Amino acid sequence: MREIKSHKFVELIEESEKLETPVLTALTNKHNDDHSGLLLEIIEKGYMRKDIAGELWARSIGCTFVDPLSMTICCEEENQIPVDMAKRIKAIGLYEFDGYVTLAMEDPTNRQLIDSLERFLQKRVSPVFAVPDDIDTAIDQHFQTEQSFDEALKELENATQDFSADTDDKEAMLKLVESNALIDLTNRIFYAAFKQNASDIHIEAHKDYGVIRFRSDGQLRELARIPKKVHITVMVRIKFICQLDISDTRLPQDGRFAMDIGPFEQNFRVNTLPGLNGEKAVIRLLGSAGDKNLPTFEDMLFCKSNLKRLRSAVAKPNGIFIVTGPTGSGKTTTLYSCLDYLNDPDCNIMTIEDPVEYQLDGINHFEVKHKVGLDFKRVLRAALRQDPDIILVGEIRDTETAKIAVEAALTGHMVLSTLHTNNALQAVMRLVEIGVDPYMVSPALNGVMSQRLARRICDNCKEAYIPKPEILEKYFAPGTIVENHMFHRGKGCAKCHKTGYKGRVALHELVEVSEEIRDHIANSSPLNEIQKAAKKVGYTTLREDALKKALMGFTTLDEVERITLPEYIAY
Repeated sequence: MREIKSHKFVELIEESEKLETPVLTALTNKHNDDHSGLLLEIIEKGYMRKDIAGELWARSIGCTFVDPLSMTICCEEENQIPVDMAKRIKAIGLYEFDGYVTLAMEDPTNRQLIDSLERFLQKRVSPVFAVPDDIDTAIDQHFQTEQSFDEALKELENATQDFSADTDDKEAMLKLVESNALIDLTNRIFYAAFKQNASDIHIEAHKDYGVIRFRSDGQLRELARIPKKVHITVMVRIKFICQLDISDTRLPQDGRFAMDIGPFEQNFRVNTLPGLNGEKAVIRLLGSAGDKNLPTFEDMLFCKSNLKRLRSAVAKPNGIFIVTGPTGSGKTTTLYSCLDYLNDPDCNIMTIEDPVEYQLDGINHFEVKHKVGLDFKRVLRAALRQDPDIILVGEIRDTETAKIAVEAALTGHMVLSTLHTNNALQAVMRLVEIGVDPYMVSPALNGVMSQRLARRICDNCKEAYIPKPEILEKYFAPGTIVENHMFHRGKGCAKCHKTGYKGRVALHELVEVSEEIRDHIANSSPLNEIQKAAKKVGYTTLREDALKKALMGFTTLDEVERITLPEYIAY
């Protein structure tokens, strides 16, 4: 950052009273008139929060402060500065509006540079201030191009020429895992996954090569194919940062690690599994444990009837509420939104998870540790002696955990948990099938919700159309929708990687347990009787909810067909 004089910066710090006078005096004497150096030391040494110091600096030079790491960069390619230039001048395009390109710069007062950039971009430039290190990180994250990945891959191939895939030499392995080439390549994989909003990274071993794939919006997409030797070294690096045994390729291993991506520490969960052609790793991106941006019930687009039943089911003083669905369907996020809704200073809320995926203020979190015999049932038993009001049990996996959870619900506690069933109706009876007596399930169960995630239509390339009559006949009874009702789909663009989808929307199927349903559970009635009773209190299927979301323009009929089955009929 070039030396910039801003005497007003020191005055603003004094007015803010964010620094003690002796500390400020020492710092200003140290940096003389180099006030940009003063700013950087204040941030680096933690004398003041970055956003506060950045805001004061921006005010002192007459511009706006931004944090490029906490915002989505949506500047089109033609309005973006090339990566080499961006790194050299420390500037990155944030967005374009009304003919102006907003650029985050380390020195937004450099009029000569701004004029040059306007000639280069053929657009007017609106400069804003950002901390130089944040600009560097934003550039690294945003410019994760195939070319830069290929360059890092080529560098690693050169570095591993003398590495033998069959070596048992731990010293040679450790030397390799700390090489800049391998660190650079693996970091690029993590940055690219974060940028593409991936939920999982798959690193797969095939006969002659390795494959890296990302799961984004529920779909797997290939990032790159890599030489077999590079695949092995990447696996070694991942094990190393998880503190796993790098020489053991015969047994599955589980681990986790964290790294700084953007303004937060991002958490990753890792599982390795030996296969026919080598080890495979799946890395789950857990996000930031401290990130409180949980979706609200309104954000999850519940229909009014389901939202009313959900609030009623979870707000009761005791009982058990279950969310069901496949892995990756957002069950934990939904339950945490319930906890956020219920969170109160007068309430003792505890969670038991494997692993803890969110951290909320005022809530006690506990993690299962199978290696030392600390499983769900053991932690749950201990938690019940901690005077809880509400308990979240990450998953009911066995009879004993199910029985303890139901007993807790019957003795004055509210229990939230998950099960694996295909729909909500099946989950009503799942606890009985696991081994809990019907006479205990009947009074304990408040409600069950099945959830899926459908891909959401990309807002950038969304277009309206009218489906063919035979398509509508497949999903809607005659007269149930307005003639020529416009549906929507995505044409495909750069923002959605030509898929037509960006993000996901939740689909819900909720059964609130009525007195009639309780009688059916207690009497072990067949599922069709439970379904009839559920229909009386407004139960609707996942497909019906999905069709509502398609009618509202959130998702497509293709997604409705892919995600949901025709209406489940138990009789």
